[in-house]
Amino acid sequence: MLPPRLPDEPARLAAEQLSGFPAETVSAYLEFAASGDGSALDAAVLGILQHFLPTRPPQPLKAMPLTTRLAADLGCDSLSLISLAFLTEELFAIQLQDEELAKVATLGGLLAQFREHFRGALVAA
Repeated sequence: MLPPRLPDEPARLAAEQLSGFPAETVSAYLEFAASGDGSALDAAVLGILQHFLPTRPPQPLKAMPLTTRLAADLGCDSLSLISLAFLTEELFAIQLQDEELAKVATLGGLLAQFREHFRGALVAA
């Protein structure tokens, strides 16, 4: 769950920051903001990353194995990661460490990095 905010804050942020994103990504973000559901966090992060990838992957990221390599398999570059970091820091009210994010090599590692920020606050679906 996100840190305490005004009740309409996640909806406002979604409208402002996730305009043009698939409805599924927006819904996942709002679900996580309301419930702290770890699977919703994963879906939101993967949806945001997919939006910033330079080329469209052959299938949705949520359907790919967690061992999928960001750079080698998805073509994820530094601009994609920076865009992901800036947007998610705003949406989730977290501070990502650049050096830690730079070490992330797989989808599973990326999700683990985000889950670490919410350790103790996530709920199971």
